[in-house]
Amino acid sequence: MRLISPDIFNRDLFFVAGSQASFTLFPQLLALVLAHVEPGKAFMALTFVSRLLFYAASAWCVHVLFPPRWRWPALLALIVMPTGYGAFSMFSYAEPFLTARPIAEALCLLALAALVRGRLGWAMVGFAAAGLLHPLQAIAAVLVAWCWLVLGDRRWLWSLLLAVPVLVLAVLKVGPLGGLLRVMDLQWREMIDGVGDQVFLGAWTPRDWCIVLADLYLLHLVAQRGDTCTLLGRLAKAVLLATIVGLGLSYLLADVLRLILPIGLQLWRVLWLAHWLAAAAIPFLVWEQWQRGGRDWVGPLLVIAIAVIGASVPRSTLPWAVLGLIPLHMVWPLVAARVSTPIRRLLLAGLAVALAVACFRYQMQMWAVYEMTGRNSEIIRQDVMMFAYPLLCGGAVALLVWGYRRSGEKGQALLGVLSVLALLASLWLWDSRSPWTRVQESAHGTPVFTEAVPRSAVVFWYASEASPRAAWMVLRRANYFSPQQLSGQMFNRQTALLGKQLNIQVEPVTLQAEICDVLANVQENPEPCRVSEAGIEHLCTRHGDLAPPDYFVLPYDQEKHVRSRWQVRHPGSGEVIATEYLYKCSDWAATGSEATP
Repeated sequence: MRLISPDIFNRDLFFVAGSQASFTLFPQLLALVLAHVEPGKAFMALTFVSRLLFYAASAWCVHVLFPPRWRWPALLALIVMPTGYGAFSMFSYAEPFLTARPIAEALCLLALAALVRGRLGWAMVGFAAAGLLHPLQAIAAVLVAWCWLVLGDRRWLWSLLLAVPVLVLAVLKVGPLGGLLRVMDLQWREMIDGVGDQVFLGAWTPRDWCIVLADLYLLHLVAQRGDTCTLLGRLAKAVLLATIVGLGLSYLLADVLRLILPIGLQLWRVLWLAHWLAAAAIPFLVWEQWQRGGRDWVGPLLVIAIAVIGASVPRSTLPWAVLGLIPLHMVWPLVAARVSTPIRRLLLAGLAVALAVACFRYQMQMWAVYEMTGRNSEIIRQDVMMFAYPLLCGGAVALLVWGYRRSGEKGQALLGVLSVLALLASLWLWDSRSPWTRVQESAHGTPVFTEAVPRSAVVFWYASEASPRAAWMVLRRANYFSPQQLSGQMFNRQTALLGKQLNIQVEPVTLQAEICDVLANVQENPEPCRVSEAGIEHLCTRHGDLAPPDYFVLPYDQEKHVRSRWQVRHPGSGEVIATEYLYKCSDWAATGSEATP
């Protein structure tokens, strides 16, 4: 949108000091589409295509890596298992919204498949294309590729000499490489503290490291079986090595030395490939453990427990249990022969209970979130959240596969028809956007307020779904502040500084509005809520060199200075779901008023 209307969006916080868009071709390609297609339709179609490409690339990579009998189970595991990796359950591959990452990840998987088949030239083309779309995901995959090559031929270590010209360019401060040796000052570091901690390994919680440990242990088990699946075992070793290198360099260069470019490169993102391969290998590992253990179920169930409990599931607090499950799995082959049948059964029962407790806790957490939204199934889809837990979804898939194989022709035909119907139903219900999001994306360019907002205006729009989309897409105007606009603050000091100042500017309004949201969700018949005049005056008062927004939009009737109203209607039923009120800051701030610094 900035490329289409630079005069408008150059004032936006996301772009005013530079953004991550400078390192990718994706915005230019998207601008070509948005010049001819409505954003809402384009976003939905491209999101669907990007996820389809990701799983198609995953299917091909699985085809290359796994023995024939484990290809379908591996692909099903990738679909069933949570896709999260990294800190705070913030990151995932194959994300369900429009971004360059799923497409870049698909290209990386295709490049890795070409690499393991000996097609180095095609692999380089794939990595280059991925880098043009999303450099961070591509760099992580290139690190895995380099480790693969080194494991095959130690002479590839000589490629480390390429670091010499890179360092020379860094010393000369050529382009982005100038940040390779620049240190992030402590003030900058403090400004992104709390909102950008995910890029610093030292800020990760023990829960996050337990999730990492679960993936690494599963990869270790895969690497041990390299004698039977050469490509799979070697790639597991390469991913393990790349993860160690990526995490080590990330901690040294970002946490310890605070070098700006390495902080932005986020080498810990190699974890997306570690989790992808670990998830795909789960069925293979379960079967392998069952075969090696003389068809004893303790080993396989331990692998399942490590994979499920150690998965990055939002609001799950049990990943620490892998600290006990992993050592138990390591020693089990050594003591299994001496364990009596009653103890073995007790252990199996304990593992089953642990899985059930983990599932129950997750469901209770999701129910609490559902309650917080006023039990609105259009905001929180309970069916989606329930089956998002891998134990339920994976168990249902395994049960259906088992039932299909045990059924006769009529039973298989019935399951086939039911599968087709389920697929059609999932496509029909695939759009999980909230009504508010759908309204925003469909109202693009449509005048919703009777007062025309000038192109030069900057608008602060408060919404419970914190996002700059409303100002961007409904009004097509620059957004004043939203936490999502700070995603590039580790790349640019000015973004972090300005973001902190703007957050202070809007904080009195956002805090009161959030309280209103909570009251509206917990009360059956909530009374009309509004923000205090003092809070709005703070928002609309210039503080030093920091100008207030020109306009602001609230879902509350402040009973004066209302410039216009917009009744937001449900895109399906037409029912009024909210009323948005447009205000102009000059009506609220005294003429010539300015806060004392």
